[in-house]
Amino acid sequence: MQGERIEMTETLKTPVDVKMTTNIQQQGEKDQVNLQAKGDVYQKNNYTYVNFKEDLDDIGQVSTVLKIGERELTVIRSGPVSMRQRYLSGERTEGTYETPYGKLITEAETDQVAVMWSDSGSTGRIQFGYDLTLQGSVAGRYDVTISIEEDT
Repeated sequence: MQGERIEMTETLKTPVDVKMTTNIQQQGEKDQVNLQAKGDVYQKNNYTYVNFKEDLDDIGQVSTVLKIGERELTVIRSGPVSMRQRYLSGERTEGTYETPYGKLITEAETDQVAVMWSDSGSTGRIQFGYDLTLQGSVAGRYDVTISIEEDT
């Protein structure tokens, strides 16, 4: 086929340490969930992706992908727990949360998404805050900080 070129590009992945802190406020109660994991960061189609695995008690291993844009973030989880939620500053976005017990509809009203990367693009910090609704009921306020550091 003349004039047609197919380009195969290998995505360059950099090993990283991921630390995620989630501060949750529900009905006057405050809680904090901390996660540390090893993962990879890579660039694709103007987005930065971070993927890592979480070992959840009594559930098993869940794979998580963070798709990061300039002022938006999508969290995609797969495994025993599946979830897809987009966080876009100033917007209300719909998502899903699926467990072995069934699928729930989520809504996140995001009031801030801040993304900062080093020049190398493999060390960064993401902060976002949102009010979560689960099946139409208020589930609480979530403030999340994710730090990504190149694993040397």
